[in-house]
Amino acid sequence: MNVRKAFGAPLTALAIVVAGGAVAMWLSGVNPLDGFAALVAGSLGGTGELSETLVQTGALLFPALAVALAFRGGLFNIGAEGQLLVGGLAAGAIGATYGGLPVFGILAMLCASALAGGMWGALAGVLRAKFEASEIITTLMLNSIAFYVASYFVGGPLHSPLASGAETAPLPANLWLPLLVPGTRLSIALLLALALAAALQFLLARTVFGFDLRAAGDAPEPARRNGVDLPRITIVALALSGAIAGLGGGTLVTGALHRFNTALSPGYGYTAIAVALVADLNPLWICAAAFGFGMLESGGLAMQAQAQVPKDVIHAIEGVIVLVLAARRFVATRVEQRV
Repeated sequence: MNVRKAFGAPLTALAIVVAGGAVAMWLSGVNPLDGFAALVAGSLGGTGELSETLVQTGALLFPALAVALAFRGGLFNIGAEGQLLVGGLAAGAIGATYGGLPVFGILAMLCASALAGGMWGALAGVLRAKFEASEIITTLMLNSIAFYVASYFVGGPLHSPLASGAETAPLPANLWLPLLVPGTRLSIALLLALALAAALQFLLARTVFGFDLRAAGDAPEPARRNGVDLPRITIVALALSGAIAGLGGGTLVTGALHRFNTALSPGYGYTAIAVALVADLNPLWICAAAFGFGMLESGGLAMQAQAQVPKDVIHAIEGVIVLVLAARRFVATRVEQRV
């Protein structure tokens, strides 16, 4: 019974997603078997394909963990995209001008990215705690501000004269994160993300702060009456959430792109919301969900090239995932109310 409860709903959701994707491909004139075969081949078909899937997995893990941390406290952080962007900007700015020992340079870039993202998240936390401003609105607005701030810097003070577009100077090779698989883009950023997932699991399950955060999210008024400082929890949670997303931006700069530009993220911060919800905000399950979405990200190009699956169909599959999640949560809530 426990096994059925643990795996039944996710497997049902997966079946619905596969069926929805098959219908979307069929309606676009593509054989679903060809489409899914291209997806598997493009994401798992060889060392290069699997490595790129794992790169996408790591890129999604950081913002997904950030979203999950905030959501567990009842805070809807929609700003992981902007936090990731300012984190990447901070890392790129330091890397393009750093001239010291490589190990300290890498640490400086990663710390700066986490600090920048944390400050961006804390700003929304202060607005929520002190002025009761909706964090949904503020984090969403801060995404736009982050984009324009980044565009200003890469188009002006940090613009590389050797670059054809708006971007920072390339990082020296000694400031790149070490690769896990030579000849690919897969770096130790993935290991950092997995370690962070384990640390976040411990934080939520085994620490006083984690208990207070979950209490604030599940029952804020009883938590307040029992001494939980809700404003402090709000600020700290959004700051930590922003720091995790910002660190993700830093690892993209140091591990995959080796420079910063405003196309750093194709929407990782928004996709991460679905990743976190698929895993029911559990950091360890988020690792598995991120891998699934990573397959979609890396295998999507193969679906377009090999099976002529329109790009919109891939987005439709992700939309089906979100709809299934919403329906599953709605049904679960109604069942609980009847009980």
